[in-house]
Amino acid sequence: MSTNPPSLPPSLRERLQAEPDDTRTDLEAVWALLEATDDPASAGADPDAAWTALVRERPELDTSSSDGAAAPAPSQPGTAAASRRHEHPARTAWRRRRGDVAVGLALAALVLLGGLWLWRQPVAVTAPAGQQRTASLPDGSTVDLNSSTTLTYRRGFSAWPLVEADQRRVRLEGEAFFAVAEGARPFTVETTAARITVTGTRFHVRARAEGASSAATDVAVVDGRVQVAAQQRPQETVPLSSGHASRVAEPTAAPTPPQPTNVDRVLAWRNEGFAARARPLRAVVQDLERRYDVVVRLHESVAHPERRVSLYYPGPTDLETILHDLCTARDLNYRPTSRGFELFNAPDKASGAQR
Repeated sequence: MSTNPPSLPPSLRERLQAEPDDTRTDLEAVWALLEATDDPASAGADPDAAWTALVRERPELDTSSSDGAAAPAPSQPGTAAASRRHEHPARTAWRRRRGDVAVGLALAALVLLGGLWLWRQPVAVTAPAGQQRTASLPDGSTVDLNSSTTLTYRRGFSAWPLVEADQRRVRLEGEAFFAVAEGARPFTVETTAARITVTGTRFHVRARAEGASSAATDVAVVDGRVQVAAQQRPQETVPLSSGHASRVAEPTAAPTPPQPTNVDRVLAWRNEGFAARARPLRAVVQDLERRYDVVVRLHESVAHPERRVSLYYPGPTDLETILHDLCTARDLNYRPTSRGFELFNAPDKASGAQR
């Protein structure tokens, strides 16, 4: 029998470095008891087998499971699995907490980025065909939208949360009347063709396809002053004052000089009326479709659909009254269809069978 207690194998001693001093002392003592036999440990002693024997003698040392579950089977010496099995509980808990913190930070970053992306999406207000809407803007301005019109703007007129943009900017597709609240920041209306800038005034903007032009913008001022410019020529501005109008035919065309206009006719739609001043027949028909939300079709027998006509109804008027007057002015006729109405050339009435 050996008189000197055998020392722990290097591999087992390394595993016990994370244990408290008193626990390590107890383990060394137990090891000495287990090894104090006539047959000394060979150089090829199995530390995993020794650990299993040690746990059998001292069950309280088994920290591989905190919920009473059976400990996993011994793994091969020197493997990562064996090392993790004997890792100190505090170190295991810290590693788990560190992983939870990393996941939490990643989720928080994802939520923040998603929130910023949603916040940056523009606010959109739409008036469907046959309806009108009023939009209240963040600065106290109001916008009356005619049928088939969409207005978009940045939330809160801000560049970022709690950071004001240098302008109060909106974009218009359709027709609208603006009552802009006075403010230090300019108020800008952008259309496909034009850019209208004010600080506080009331004005009308029409940005609809008309005839051969698909991007023309018409501006008429009721009160105050505005500056009108083409989208691609922003330095060439035309000032407009009350009772005057201007047109931008396309993004590269300079605005027309100011011309006097009848703002009551321009704004007839706000009183549920209808007006068209020297507008192509095809464009007038398109306006009637938007205003009354029905299909109004031009038959192929109608000659010169780009010829201009003028109409004015200051108050509510039914569609058939307008169609009757329009056909009288252009020597046409109209008839109902399954979806709305069709205009056709009066002399071709017999040959133009209803469709």
